Amino acid sequence: MRLSYALQNSKKQGLTVEFARVSLFVIVLLVSVISTLTQGSFVNWSVQAPFYLVLTLALALHIVWIAEWDLLLQNPRALFFGFILDSVFISLLIYYFGLNQSLLLFLHLVNILLAGIACRGVGALTLALFTSITFTTAALFSPEMKALNFFFLLALNNIAFFSVAGLAGFLSEQLQSVGKELKQTGLSLRSAQELNQFVMENIPSGMLSFASDGQVLTANNSALEILGKTQPSDINWYRLFPETEKAADNFRGDLKYVESAEQATKILGVTIAKVYSPDLQGPLSIALVDDLTRIRQLEFAARQNEKLAAVGGLAAGIAHEIRNPLAGISGSIEMLSQTVSNDDDRKLMKIVLREIDRLNNLITEFLDYARPEKPPTDAVEMGFLLNEVLEAIKTDGKVRGDVEQIREIGSELKILGHRDKLKQVFLNIVLNSYQAMQDSSKPQMIVKAVANDKSIVISLRDTGCGMSEATRKKMFEPFHTTKPKGTGLGLAVTHKILEGHGAQIFVESEQGVGTEFILTFPKAN
Repeated sequence: MRLSYALQNSKKQGLTVEFARVSLFVIVLLVSVISTLTQGSFVNWSVQAPFYLVLTLALALHIVWIAEWDLLLQNPRALFFGFILDSVFISLLIYYFGLNQSLLLFLHLVNILLAGIACRGVGALTLALFTSITFTTAALFSPEMKALNFFFLLALNNIAFFSVAGLAGFLSEQLQSVGKELKQTGLSLRSAQELNQFVMENIPSGMLSFASDGQVLTANNSALEILGKTQPSDINWYRLFPETEKAADNFRGDLKYVESAEQATKILGVTIAKVYSPDLQGPLSIALVDDLTRIRQLEFAARQNEKLAAVGGLAAGIAHEIRNPLAGISGSIEMLSQTVSNDDDRKLMKIVLREIDRLNNLITEFLDYARPEKPPTDAVEMGFLLNEVLEAIKTDGKVRGDVEQIREIGSELKILGHRDKLKQVFLNIVLNSYQAMQDSSKPQMIVKAVANDKSIVISLRDTGCGMSEATRKKMFEPFHTTKPKGTGLGLAVTHKILEGHGAQIFVESEQGVGTEFILTFPKAN
């Protein structure tokens, strides 16, 4: 029977239909009871008794249907048989009350409609045919008078049964089709959400969203790791990066981020786009965050190396050309000094010779700077060297003695290098830091050294006056100095020595806050 194939509905949908059928009979019973009570002594119980008996049987049957619902779902014919019995019961009620009871006729139409939902189109048409037979029989054999309009009404109701059956079948097919499409759409949406979640959690870039007040709503693991947080609720974007609050709809650029006073400054590449959120009824900002600290360090080092290589090559040639004339000038002055008897002339000649010696020393330093470094071969323990430099600076009477030294120096910090030259590098950096803290209210020298898998990372940070961006970019160039009596070669030679050791140098500085040198050396095998 094709009907058994049509009964393919979920348990939830079938129970909804069954409760609708029970509700209809309960409504009829309530209306009947109210009507009976209002009639009082005019009630004809010989007519009312069969009516209530039919209603009671119908309700009892539906209670059994609900109690045995799981078994009914396994037997589609029994489920459809319930609609057949409802049709019989409703026809019996029409037999006792006549064809003019519109509520009872409405029950027939609702019964056919529910059968269409539960049993599809074939079930609705089958029930409509059976209902037409029972309804016509009950109407023809009912005790009421049969006038011409009676037969017209009888035919009209039969047409309505089949019309509702056709409509119910069509609606059932449409609901079935829509249900399948919704299920497929739901699966596709769930797959898209799972894919989106997987991509968001596994991309190396940090991704987060935040509301107009800056409170972060969602953040992937990469974003939490970059910002050093454990959960999105701990982050308020505008408190971390207030410079982005007044930006336009979109923002793209580098931002400095300090996780804590003990952590080094990070450079983050940030891209922000604003969209409208229906849930928030307002703008939602989506930010992509990348830790560009290492990339910016390498870019800075590459620019410095390129610039210094050009300056070094030019300087070496100029230094040789200057030294030769200086030697001739120096010899000539010494010969003239032997023939001069005037004290003032001798004094002037001594000044000239002293300045020539100073120029010679400066050229010697410059040539040392331009000369390629020999590859380092000696093992140097950086922890011991750093402690030695920090202890030595304490005894220097030319700098402040109240600078607080904070040391976090690990073990196994061995590299290949020239010990004396490395000591010169760190003495130069630390001395510059002490001099920058001459007017600092809370002078601190923070030195950290840690060993990674393949490198040794050393950080030297002070709380001095800091440098402007223009000064920071030129700090390693020869003859660039901010000191009244400086030669401008100290940091240039420092950079050259570090470059010869294969070290990468990054400097972060902010005026009024301080300066940090971050040096990364290859670890000795």
